[in-house]
Amino acid sequence: MKTMTLAPLALLIVAGCSQPGTTNTAETATGNTTQAAAVAANTRPDGSIIDESKPHEHTPENAHPEPMDMAMMTPAAGDSAATKGYKQSMTRMMQGMPPYTGDADVDFNKQMRIHHLAAIDMAEVQIAQGTDAASKALAQKIITDQRREIAQIDAWLQQRGQ
Repeated sequence: MKTMTLAPLALLIVAGCSQPGTTNTAETATGNTTQAAAVAANTRPDGSIIDESKPHEHTPENAHPEPMDMAMMTPAAGDSAATKGYKQSMTRMMQGMPPYTGDADVDFNKQMRIHHLAAIDMAEVQIAQGTDAASKALAQKIITDQRREIAQIDAWLQQRGQ
C-alpha cells in the first residue's frame, strides 16, 4: 500500500522539479507523462508550484493570450461609460508610472502608489456606473483601503526624501 501511495507523490515531486520541455526518469518509468506535463505547466522556473487558487497567478488557464496591447486601452466610440472609465484609469496608470531607480524598496512604493491610484479610479467607476450592491460595497472598501495605503506609502517616501 505504501508503494501505491508514495509513487504518485514521488512523481509529482520529481516532475515539479523538471524544466518544461524535458523528460525525467520518473515520467519515463511510469509512462504518466500527462500528469507530469500538467505539473510542469504549473511550475515556476525556480521549481515551485503555482497555486491556481490564487487569481493573481498566471497559468495557461488565466494568462493573457498575448501581451497587452496598449491601443486596447483607448476608449472606442461604442464603449460604455464604465468601459471608457476603466480604460482611462489603466491608461493614466501606465502613463503615470515613474522610472525605476534600481532600489527595490523605493521602486515598490512608487509603482504601488500609482497602482493604488488606478484601483481607486476603477472603484469610482464601479460606484458611478455599477448596479450590484455587493460590487459597489467592495469598490467603496477598495477606495478606503487604498487611500490608507497611499498615505502609508507617502509617509514612507517622505521619510526617505523621495
